[in-house]
Amino acid sequence: MSLQDQFTNSVRQTQEAWAGIVESLTSNVQTLTTSAHPVSTADPVAAVDQVFDFWFKTLEVQRDVLKQFAGASVAAGEQVRSQLEQVGSAVREQGESAKTAIREQAFAKYESLTKADLQDELANRDLPKTGSVDELRERLVADDVK
Repeated sequence: MSLQDQFTNSVRQTQEAWAGIVESLTSNVQTLTTSAHPVSTADPVAAVDQVFDFWFKTLEVQRDVLKQFAGASVAAGEQVRSQLEQVGSAVREQGESAKTAIREQAFAKYESLTKADLQDELANRDLPKTGSVDELRERLVADDVK
């Protein structure tokens, strides 16, 4: 599955979670409003109880909505983190492949040179000229790669 497909699925899951949150909120508010009785002017104690019951139920609904939102956010965040890790890994692998290819090309450039040619090239770069042919080539390659 491509990175774009994974991201699309993650967004779709988040949208579905939000739809569930809104549906739950709507259902709870409808239940709350249909079960609420008009405040009686004759009994102030009952009116106080009804007001506090309403706010208690409202807080419960808000708590449920926030829990659902937090769950959806965590899931989406984990999906994004996972995708970023995959991208980072792919970039590192490509970087290593490119570094290896550059190193091989640079080494091939010096394979046909004699020790004297290699020493001349090192002298032009103000690098040490002593060592075996392989060491001289390696020194030039290291200088090319940096």
